[in-house]
Amino acid sequence: MAGSPPDFDHFITANEHGFYCVPESFRGREVPRLLRRGEVYEPATLRFLSRHVGSGDIVTGGAFVGDFFPALARAMAPGARIRSFEPAPDTFAAALHTIALNGLDNVELSQVAVGAEDAVLPLQVARPGASEPLAAGARIVAEAGKGQTIDVPVVTIDSLVPADRTVSLLHLDVEGHEIPALQGAVELIARDAPILVLETGKRKRRIEYLDFLGEAVPQHRYIHTSQIEENGIFIPTAAV
Repeated sequence: MAGSPPDFDHFITANEHGFYCVPESFRGREVPRLLRRGEVYEPATLRFLSRHVGSGDIVTGGAFVGDFFPALARAMAPGARIRSFEPAPDTFAAALHTIALNGLDNVELSQVAVGAEDAVLPLQVARPGASEPLAAGARIVAEAGKGQTIDVPVVTIDSLVPADRTVSLLHLDVEGHEIPALQGAVELIARDAPILVLETGKRKRRIEYLDFLGEAVPQHRYIHTSQIEENGIFIPTAAV
């Protein structure tokens, strides 16, 4: 049953925003350690997202254990929805239980990764020789065999979001797979011109995003306005 407690070892923790289900095997990783202490991961990014939801839907992912869901769900306008995705089975099950623990009825979660086209690709869930899973760092890799990998379905964001919905915010933290994810969201971005919040880190990645947006949706004239934690904020500056 959706939202039922997972059938693997897990623990329940809480912070100011809500309750979270976390696989026991993730206990030693960064985000679970913060949640266990009652803290918030990327609090400034979460505040930005909550303040700029607008009147439309949010696309946010990967979901991990749903640690952004409780705060964002409360910030949504009436009738608007959160659409998210999480391909790894344990984190997907944990995120579903997080949704249930908080009674969230405006969150839709799909067990997929996102990319440029429909496919089945390897997801790295542990590094070679590592004793702990990557947890929030699980990532799509070019080929299987680099550490522990599992095959996961990949879909486009354009196919994940119904064409009759308006998206105000697109937030992607997919461990280096952001450009393929954006390639699969060009119809949505062209249609709705959402604010984009993209994991960046290095200046080179910000330039890559701007180059892509300049070619894919030049009519919106996206610019990089600021850096919040590890995330770049990109906004459209031209009305269509």
